[in-house]
Amino acid sequence: MHRRKRPMISAALCALLSGLLLLSGCGKGPEAGTVYGPADSEENLYLDLTAEEQKELEEKEKEPPEAVIIDSGYTITEIDESDVYPPKKTDDYGNALPAYLVDYAVKISNEGNELAMVWPTVRVVAYDSYGNKLAESHKKIQTYVLPGDVIAFGSQMTVRGEKPDSIAFTAASEDPENYYPAEEDLKMPSSDSYQAGEVRAETAKEYEETAPSAGRKSSDGLADGYFYFKELPALSGEISCSSDTDQEAFVTILYKDGDEILGGETSRVMIPAGKKASYVFTAAAPIPEDTESFEVSAFSIPDY
Repeated sequence: MHRRKRPMISAALCALLSGLLLLSGCGKGPEAGTVYGPADSEENLYLDLTAEEQKELEEKEKEPPEAVIIDSGYTITEIDESDVYPPKKTDDYGNALPAYLVDYAVKISNEGNELAMVWPTVRVVAYDSYGNKLAESHKKIQTYVLPGDVIAFGSQMTVRGEKPDSIAFTAASEDPENYYPAEEDLKMPSSDSYQAGEVRAETAKEYEETAPSAGRKSSDGLADGYFYFKELPALSGEISCSSDTDQEAFVTILYKDGDEILGGETSRVMIPAGKKASYVFTAAAPIPEDTESFEVSAFSIPDY
């Protein structure tokens, strides 16, 4: 009598059947040692981050503080570039186009933020009467603005070809490392730690022959705005800081008519700890005729 041979079951098939029996047996959970494929528990996967990785992730997810311009103002002055060679901008016949110097100033606030603002950048755009952009300038201010603090900044922009009808200002916080520290991380005084005296504005003889410290000088003895040095006022005064360490600061002088800002100038000043510092710097253009007062403020230049 011949017996029917049973088909041979491979070892791999046996292992598979055993696994199925384990998974389906009596409604119980899987036995210890059961291995799932990636798709079986995909929804429950998680990663344990190290403390360093968690901190790095949190820093990347931080939103930079919003830079808000709470006040601004400007004055437009026509300047003569007819003697400048080569001309900065010409018509089809090679004649220098009309040029206008925009003297402006802004106040930037970091109110309502828990992080310090890093390197606020001011964007200035000049428009014609139809809303077309005539010129644009960007100024990155190398400082941190502490939470709740306000800083003032003044500078200039030249527009050639057509007199601007309006000037618009915006500001943003920029940092290549995407790091926005909290106030306790920074060892720097806030802007209200500075105390300034009155400003004196006068044309000093030494500025008629030599360039001011800011280096505004060209071969024919004209400033960047193409005013002669004798036409430019020397702004001077005293300023101190309550910090117990030496502070290098940006000092800003705003030109004001009542509450209206007409422009301003910002320059570096070193202030020894516990002492008043005397400063003298030259404006880039004559002070606007309607200026009736000056407002002085300062903010620190971080040493890192």
